[in-house]
Amino acid sequence: MIARLIRRLFALAPVLGFTLLAGCSILPDSGSDPARFYLLKAPTPAAAPMAAAPSVQIRPIELASYLRGRPIIVRRGDNEVEFRDFALWGEPLELGVARVLREELFARGAASVVQVAGGRRDGGTPDYALMVKILACEGRADGEVFFRAVWELNKTGTKVPPVGSGDYRPGDLRWDGKTEASLVEQLSLAAGGLAGEIAAALKK
Repeated sequence: MIARLIRRLFALAPVLGFTLLAGCSILPDSGSDPARFYLLKAPTPAAAPMAAAPSVQIRPIELASYLRGRPIIVRRGDNEVEFRDFALWGEPLELGVARVLREELFARGAASVVQVAGGRRDGGTPDYALMVKILACEGRADGEVFFRAVWELNKTGTKVPPVGSGDYRPGDLRWDGKTEASLVEQLSLAAGGLAGEIAAALKK
């Protein structure tokens, strides 16, 4: 009787072991990561570069130190910022802004060639060098979009004063105050507006 009971326990051991493993959730849950990733998008429809337009080199874009991480930021008051750890940029923010500027300058007919840091270099020295520093790129808890960028456009190979410069701060953009997708959409419009200001300087 005892021997038969022992044999039965041995036969059930693999089943019991699998059940325990499943019950303890030792195996990873592939759907447990709540992180979402976002990209800036150029708001102007893509267009073919205009051959008569000048060539531009976008120097490596600088970021204020608190913007260098991947989390999207929401500002609460003047001195408090919230880093949304589960809402992340899908690429470094400086590369995303450079990509939008490049696409926008093409789409607006302001440049025939746009070189970006780390990208393929088209032959020849560019006509202009563009320097940009992003000082703010976030939403406020009250729904305001807070974006600020200073920029300077110089003719390459000369020591003349800048062709154009600016301190761009859009004041009419708002997000829904809840979803990061809404905030990224508005920040994309802000980056597009920055490109529009630079494009105007290139066309003078």
